[in-house]
Amino acid sequence: MSEAVASDAAILRELRRVRRERRLGDTEWFDVLYRVYLFALVGTGVVLYLSDTIAGLLDEPIPAEDILSRGPSIAGIVAALAFGIGLQNGSDGGPVSVESADVRHLLLSPISRTRVLLRPIVQRFRSIAFALGLSLAIVGQLVARELAGSRAAWAASGALFGVLLAALYVGSAVVAHALRMPRWLATTIATVAVVWQSVVAWRIWFDEATGLGRIGPFNLDGSILFWGIRERWIDVIALAIAATLLAAALALGGRLRLQPLERRGQLVSQLRFAATVQDIRTVVLLRRQLRAESIRARPWLGRNHHPAPTTIVASPTRPGRTTDSLRIPGFVWRRGAAAFNRLPLSRIVRMAGLAAVAGVSGSLTVTASWLFLVPLVGSVYLLGLESLEPLAQEVDHPDLTDGFPVERGWLFAHHLVAPAIVLAAAGLVGAAAAAVVDPTHAAAAFALGIPLAWAGAIGAVVTTVGDAPDPVEIQMTTLTGADRGAESPLAMPEFAGFKNVGKGAIPVVLSAIAAGPIAALRLQPDAAMVGRSVVGVALCLAVMIWWVIRRDRLSVAIRNFFAAGRTASAPGGNA
Repeated sequence: MSEAVASDAAILRELRRVRRERRLGDTEWFDVLYRVYLFALVGTGVVLYLSDTIAGLLDEPIPAEDILSRGPSIAGIVAALAFGIGLQNGSDGGPVSVESADVRHLLLSPISRTRVLLRPIVQRFRSIAFALGLSLAIVGQLVARELAGSRAAWAASGALFGVLLAALYVGSAVVAHALRMPRWLATTIATVAVVWQSVVAWRIWFDEATGLGRIGPFNLDGSILFWGIRERWIDVIALAIAATLLAAALALGGRLRLQPLERRGQLVSQLRFAATVQDIRTVVLLRRQLRAESIRARPWLGRNHHPAPTTIVASPTRPGRTTDSLRIPGFVWRRGAAAFNRLPLSRIVRMAGLAAVAGVSGSLTVTASWLFLVPLVGSVYLLGLESLEPLAQEVDHPDLTDGFPVERGWLFAHHLVAPAIVLAAAGLVGAAAAAVVDPTHAAAAFALGIPLAWAGAIGAVVTTVGDAPDPVEIQMTTLTGADRGAESPLAMPEFAGFKNVGKGAIPVVLSAIAAGPIAALRLQPDAAMVGRSVVGVALCLAVMIWWVIRRDRLSVAIRNFFAAGRTASAPGGNA
């Protein structure tokens, strides 16, 4: 029996070695190593420079006693989220994804499934642990200047906490998948864990917890993050539990279901391609498919009926107007309302959570640290992407859009009405969260909540509308008015990476407009600044709407301008 097992293991290694050689046969390893070298060199230099130059990250030095008494319970919320998200992901068929060839030729062969799936599970844990460990180590480098303890100690504790989070996520997900845990049970356990830990952290923050009331299920996990200034042997229990959970995941790996593995493998391949080409909206859609998230069969409000489609008939127009746009807005608004009336509960909860994170981050930015602007901008940008479903559907069907008797820009602009209403509700949720953190911020929070939710969606609108195809008359020309393929690119291929980075960064930078009023309130917290911020945000929103309406016209005008210049400069052209 041992010889057969050894033979199976040897065959498995040989198959994977051959496939790896064929997949990487044309890879230029010198280029790969050069990119890794540049990334490591530039990244290390930037981190060290920021850690040396950033000062005043926190308004006031935080005593070590306060950090050690309140910090572990707060960091424990992050650990509870990792555990809960892992349970839900496992109930949906995650977190491992394998290629279709592995499913058909390895998992359906006489080789042990546990042996076949051992490597994918380890790779999944390794990639997440590296990403989280590196990110938290960098954060530790940055905060070490403001807190007690050395940089090396904070970086090491941050990296260890990242590895712990990866073990909790991967271990809980694989175990939930292997045990066929129902989604409702996974959601219940995750909710109880997060709420319990959050209540304990809240009571500790306000000095209301005593005795057993200070015990949270993930306090020991959160304490690992603060090993930069204090090491306790009791915290090793959290590491032992995470290691046991990961070991159980490796042992139960052979019980993972084949259909979810193959489905996730196909979706993950598409997800990687979308991420490579900086298609953020497709990444969001594929993430929803990975979670098996679909619209509700029954609407939240009203009856489940499908009215007969109505035909839009143009009515007599005023002189100078060629299309009738009077009946279009109501039709578009009803489509948006119907879409949001069938949103799944998971997406509603996710949007409310993003709004709450934005509100808490804004309040802490004003009173605590500039560092909280990072989660603020990220949450409002993601909230905007989640709210633009009707507009995204319109962009994805250009043949239907071009069939309406109305200009496409006006149609896109009307699709912003329903998301604006949803974002207004999300803004109120964020304002309520900010008021809970600091009641003195309630007035400013409710005054700025809705405008900032709209401003944060500017980048998402640019991302979504930018995916729409160019007008027919300019689809075969470049930006400079030349035929596509008739001229060489202006930039060298080596600079293509900078172009991709800029394409992905510009929408986030535009969403950072929402951080402007918060930064202004930190410098001058008064009612006059709130009023000026609202006016500034309104101007930015007006420019965005104008761009959405005029985008096609501007594209055609720019191409025609360059084409006219080419014609004039050509031999025999007009001087």
